Amino acid sequence: MARPYSNGELRVLAARIMAGGHMDYQDAADFAGEFYRLTGIHRGGAALYMCAWRIENGYYGSLLS
Repeated sequence: MARPYSNGELRVLAARIMAGGHMDYQDAADFAGEFYRLTGIHRGGAALYMCAWRIENGYYGSLLS
């Protein structure tokens, strides 16, 4: 079952997108280890990619503003 993303997780991922621009699938896979180091939560590259896509397309705008 999918676990909801916390505000902290969303902010870490949004900060990475802002710093590096658009996140593609390979970027997300490469970022998975760093994401774990920053949050203490394991998320696979595919999950991070889909969450990044949702962030980039405004799905979490109200949580990140």
